[in-house]
Amino acid sequence: MKFIADGMLGGLARWLRFIGYDTLYFNTSRKIDFIRQAKKEGRIVLTKDRKLCRDFPGLVYFVNGENTLEQFKDVIKNFKIRIKEKDIFSLCSICNKKLERIEKEKIKGQIPEYIYLTKEKFSICPDCGRIYWDGDHCKRIKKVIKEI
Repeated sequence: MKFIADGMLGGLARWLRFIGYDTLYFNTSRKIDFIRQAKKEGRIVLTKDRKLCRDFPGLVYFVNGENTLEQFKDVIKNFKIRIKEKDIFSLCSICNKKLERIEKEKIKGQIPEYIYLTKEKFSICPDCGRIYWDGDHCKRIKKVIKEI
């Protein structure tokens, strides 16, 4: 299952990526562009735009919830998403690409020294180059995911 989130749901797109779901984010007023892409790639459009839902039934899902976590819970419940431990933090939360493991020595000088000295496992996005490690924020995100 793959998604496209419109400009009103950037936070939701990130949370879906946190759990390993391929989710594009389009912050544009030209909604026809992401509708075409959704059809072409077999994606479900996530939106808060009721008119878009009426115009493209079956392709577009109206996301309930006033904040990101409520919206995340709604999508998980509606699409019966099963969260798998192995998929958590497998995608870049910024650009949606699959993360790759990288040797610690290859990123020396690119991350804070304290992190380099205290962490052993690192991943990198092959597209944007962002480096990831298991920090305190990961524990908080995993706690929220577990509660859901």
